[in-house]
Amino acid sequence: MELNLTLVVFASNLHDGNSVSGSRETLYSDFKSRYSLKVVSAQEYEPIKGQEEFAIAFIATGGTEQLFLKHWQKISKPLVILSDSFHNSLAATLEISTWLTNKGIKHRHLDYPIDPSKKYLEELHEEISMLCNIQKAFKEITNTKVGLIGDASPWLISSDVDKYSLTSRFGVKFVDIPVITLEEKFKNIQNYTGKYALNSEDSLKLIDNFRKLTVGDRTSNDVTDAVKLYISIKQLVQENELNALSIKCFDLIHTCNTTACLALSVLNDRGLVSGCEGDIPTLWSMIIARSLLNKAVFMANPSSIDRSDNTVDFAHCTAPVSFSESYTLPSHYESKQGIGVAAKLILGKYTIFKCGGEKLDKYFVAHGEVIQNTNVTERCRTQVKFRFKSGEEMDSFLNSHLGNHIVLIPGKHKKEITSFFELY
Repeated sequence: MELNLTLVVFASNLHDGNSVSGSRETLYSDFKSRYSLKVVSAQEYEPIKGQEEFAIAFIATGGTEQLFLKHWQKISKPLVILSDSFHNSLAATLEISTWLTNKGIKHRHLDYPIDPSKKYLEELHEEISMLCNIQKAFKEITNTKVGLIGDASPWLISSDVDKYSLTSRFGVKFVDIPVITLEEKFKNIQNYTGKYALNSEDSLKLIDNFRKLTVGDRTSNDVTDAVKLYISIKQLVQENELNALSIKCFDLIHTCNTTACLALSVLNDRGLVSGCEGDIPTLWSMIIARSLLNKAVFMANPSSIDRSDNTVDFAHCTAPVSFSESYTLPSHYESKQGIGVAAKLILGKYTIFKCGGEKLDKYFVAHGEVIQNTNVTERCRTQVKFRFKSGEEMDSFLNSHLGNHIVLIPGKHKKEITSFFELY
């Protein structure tokens, strides 16, 4: 889909208007060939609510610094400013960029040179496309309502988060939901007659499809219980208007005799970011990755290290099956109850990512390869061997001190994630 790009023009009245626009014919022509372009003065610009647009502040002349101070906050964050080689544009942009930096306002400065090469233009427009995705991700994150079904699991001793800082910075809303609320829905599922009922077409189809994939001692009743938990979670999502959730899943093993692994796999594949063990830093990493890349991601534990080939094995029971070659449904690993997901992931390029810290402002990201699906008995059900590019990069991961979970993303996305955090 063609990108709707708005250039918000900051121009001084001291500069001749015809010259200001005439000297930008090359820039405007280039942009019009690539985007649905709108050019509007800073004084006239007003963002249209609900309209998908990417707005760039074009500092078209010198003497616009005070005009910028008056109007810059109308432009969506993260802020992108553009300069070129005419009318003291670059000098004014550097002054404005310095003011933004001194105020701690994250932004990106782009420049359109007087005679850009083809390679320069391709790189510039790749960056504009990436910045547009980052801006969309910021908007999506701002509107996120996160359900916390139970608190963090007791072993996550390094994963405390200042939730207020996320709310104040991004407007994220957290909804605390007691685990017992989910347990009650699960136990009373037969009485529910709404959209997410056990006898709905979707529920019956899931049960039928999943029954064919069970292995070991798993039964049809185990599958039914796993789907019952899925639709119970969906009821909570609907009632609380959630965009993401994490669940203290081990509590359910004793009260519901099932696990949330299959439910979380399905939810992630269907676009609802869902994490386990009440791990907020990993959930936040998943929210960022989903918003930025529009991909399901895999939350996993590191299981073993092999320095001879710079590999770390990762495993968990909740893998989304959308990027797997095939999968089966054994039991959950630790409890040997419920349903776990044993997926054979597609081999190839992946990105490893995690953010952490009390304010979730630290992160690690690296490219690598999933080179093998392993099958170690005493390990969570989906297992992969991930190879780092070098021993130094593997050590950087191991020394990043961001907790015991990571996020695995198909494809190479280090540049997008790094750029996101530069503007975070």
